Amino acid sequence: MLEVMRIRSRDAFTKVLAEARAHTAYLLPSAPALFGLIAAQLEHMARTTADGRVPDEAERARTNLGPLAARNLEQSDPQLADRLEELDYTFHRYPQLCDGPSQHRRGILQVWTGPGSFRKLVLGPGEPRTVGTADADLVVHGDPPHSRQFQIVWDGVSAHVLACEPHRLTIAGEPGWCGELANRGWMTAGATTFLFFVEDWTPPPAPVQPSPASHAALAELRPLADTGALYAVIDAARSARARELLAESVDPHASLYDGEQGRAFDEVAPYLVQLRADSQLLERLVHEGWGDAWGIWLASGSDFDAVRRHLRRFLFVDEREQQRRLLFRFYDPRVLRSLADIFTREQIDDLTGALDVLLFEREDHTLGALRRGHTTKP
Repeated sequence: MLEVMRIRSRDAFTKVLAEARAHTAYLLPSAPALFGLIAAQLEHMARTTADGRVPDEAERARTNLGPLAARNLEQSDPQLADRLEELDYTFHRYPQLCDGPSQHRRGILQVWTGPGSFRKLVLGPGEPRTVGTADADLVVHGDPPHSRQFQIVWDGVSAHVLACEPHRLTIAGEPGWCGELANRGWMTAGATTFLFFVEDWTPPPAPVQPSPASHAALAELRPLADTGALYAVIDAARSARARELLAESVDPHASLYDGEQGRAFDEVAPYLVQLRADSQLLERLVHEGWGDAWGIWLASGSDFDAVRRHLRRFLFVDEREQQRRLLFRFYDPRVLRSLADIFTREQIDDLTGALDVLLFEREDHTLGALRRGHTTKP
């Protein structure tokens, strides 16, 4: 089996399957017994995946082309052997293949519990990475310092996890030394739980039709993202889809709420995200969420932790008459545009203290801006 898969989607599976069937038919007269067996399994794959069908577990378990090819063709026809091994491998994992053409999606291992929650390790296809409490690509604090705990490799279809001695892992609730993770799979190493995501794996619930306003907003925001200075605060309470996009992205993000009490509100929390230039998240957020008040946009030369600390100061405001604290939804563009014209210069300076500019969608769907040292009043 190849370390980096040629087959990373159902369209690619169909194409490679057709090539393998044609090659097998050509070779059939030379060795009828061997190639007849191969042709029968390829026909089974074609029949069970025809017309968008997803084969069930029993159907996927009926093929053994990988071992068959490795045993009989590795020396005589290595190219066909590799093709058959990859077909067998991906057929067994067919539900993990995305619809449409193959894309170079990355894998994302995310810390889910304990210190460092929401941190991500981005996995390129075929690149082994390590996770542990010391001397690793992703160092997880909170567990007793010792060593690397496990290695993870993403092949474009599945993430393969291997424990480093003397550690053991729990993958999907089952203890062991090794295993696989598909999109939204989970595992535990030491006291830390991890989730695994595939970049941009879940398609939108309906076809996206970008508007002229979203195209205009994207044109203004993209140059900031290209410099690494663009952030957004996305309101999960407005859309479960927005949170799904954050999870399936390589872009760093974290809830503005802290601690275990904050984690109880994950589904409705505001999330800070730093937009990467090599990601499609900005386009997805703008085109899918423009006009639906998903959040606001920020530009800052400060690092992620500094921006998050600054924004957390504004999650609550004191109401003097009733002497109570109120949640301040400054990250809702509808709230921000209603206040923008009445903010004093001091209030704007306070809100934008660690930011170069704060951007929000106006009622006419253009971008409004708040900057330090400026007031929106006439």
